This record gives sequence, C-alpha cells and structure tokens, in this order.
Amino acid sequence: MQYENKGRFIVKFRDIPSPRRHLLEIGVEERRNNYSEVELGFDEERALGEAKRCLSCRRCLGCALCWAECKPEAIQFDIQDEIIDLAADSVIISPGVERSLDRIDRRFGLAKDSNVITDLQLERMLSESGPSAGLVIRPYDGEIPASVSFVQAYEKAAPGMHLAALTFAINEASLLRQKLPKAEVVMFAGGLDDFPEGKKALNLAGVDVLNAPVQSVAPNGGSSVKVAFGEGQAREFDLVVLITQPQMSKDARDLAKGLGLGVTYADFLSGEGVGLIKTDKQEVQLARQA
Repeated sequence: MQYENKGRFIVKFRDIPSPRRHLLEIGVEERRNNYSEVELGFDEERALGEAKRCLSCRRCLGCALCWAECKPEAIQFDIQDEIIDLAADSVIISPGVERSLDRIDRRFGLAKDSNVITDLQLERMLSESGPSAGLVIRPYDGEIPASVSFVQAYEKAAPGMHLAALTFAINEASLLRQKLPKAEVVMFAGGLDDFPEGKKALNLAGVDVLNAPVQSVAPNGGSSVKVAFGEGQAREFDLVVLITQPQMSKDARDLAKGLGLGVTYADFLSGEGVGLIKTDKQEVQLARQA
C-alpha cells in the first residue's frame, strides 16, 4: 500500500490547548544517600489539569487504523492544507454546546468520589453506543445503582441557560427511569415551579423533585454518596449526577469575536421557539438550540 510504503506518518498539530503536566520529583539533594522514591506522582491540582487534557494531545501516532477502517477511502495522508475564500450573502453560526467543569464548586464532590458524575457523563452512559453500551452502572464497583440523585451544581444562571440545563436533566432522568424502573430517582433543583411542563414530565416519569439547595456532596465511607441539603438534612445515594450549565462553545465564541459580534455565552438559548437569532450584524445569525 502507498501509505505503508512511506512508513510511520506522524501529524503535528499547532493548536494543542495546553502542555502536558509533569510529575513532581524530589530535589537532587534529597536523593543523596537514600532510596527514597524520586517521582512523587501528581498532586490533586496537576491530576485534575492533566485529566482535563484528555483527548487533547491531538497527535497522530501513525497506526493507520482510521485509514484501514474508512470504507469510502476519504482519508488522504498526502492532502495539503488549503485556504479558500468564499463569498456569502449570509452566515449562520451553529454554536453547539459545552459543559464547563470549571463552574462546578468543589463542594459537590466531582473528582473526589467516583460515584459523582456529570450529566454529560451520564448521557454517554445512557447511549447504546457509549462506553457501557447503554448500561447504567456505578463507577465505584460496576454495580447497578438502586438510588440516583440529580443535583443542580450551580447557584445562578441566565434564565435561558437554566431552562436548557433543566431540560437536559429532565430528559436524562426520564431515560434513566426507563433503564432502571425500580431505582429511586430524586432531583434537587430550583426553578422547576416556573417550568410546569418539566415538572409534569418528572412526575410522570416517577422522579421525586426537591426544591432545596444542596450544601455538599461527599463520600460516605463506602459505595454510597451523602447529599446534604436544606437545613441539616441529608440522604444517601448510590450515584449522584451533577446538572451542569450548557454554554456556547469556545470555537463559536472565537468565530463570533472574529466577525465582530457582541454575543454572550447564553445568547444561543434566548428567545422562544426554534429558528434563528438575530445579531447586531444583519447578515450574521445564530442558530438557536432547541
């Protein structure tokens, strides 16, 4: 094959988001005349930083599996980058959605307990094409959870963003109920009284709703997770799902900035219905998220 004859082919990317974190090591003087471990591993800050780089190395190792599996033969290693100028009468930006983990307070236990996950992680778990083939399991031991709580992991958000976050969570809770019909499912979230359709959907799905702020989510000395809420109340759950804030993707924000648009992270969620959102430039519009 032409590719194989060229040998190892490694693509270098110029847009790697952040460099690798290096292991902590003891100093040279501390190493003298002893057998102390030199590499200390990652501290919590470095471990979290490295975990956030997952799939960001953007480096092709030249294994050619993509080329071998691509039946349309669309992968061409010899193709050269081109810059093409196009003239268009109008531009529609489809912003997409990101779930920023930086906005989640540490008191909610993310990365401290394996049975505390985000709604995006649950979405992958619920998917038949996901890592668990649609099976909902506890990361702690791989068991099926008997109780699951959804916890609003932010205090305040723009009305459109909050509505979108609740919509995502309600859909997931309903799907989870179908997967685990005998499990206890509870949602801790505010603002559901202003979203009667969502509250009705939760009630029909058999999901309990508690309009009480959650103070903390913490390990409970085993496989369960302790959720402290209200005034001195607490309950234990096998799995806790943190409801995160959807926001406009960084790529879309950078594109909007390049076009000179004054858009905010929640603009694509504003308004009612579906369709396009006008911007301060007549020829550029945003695609609203349904």
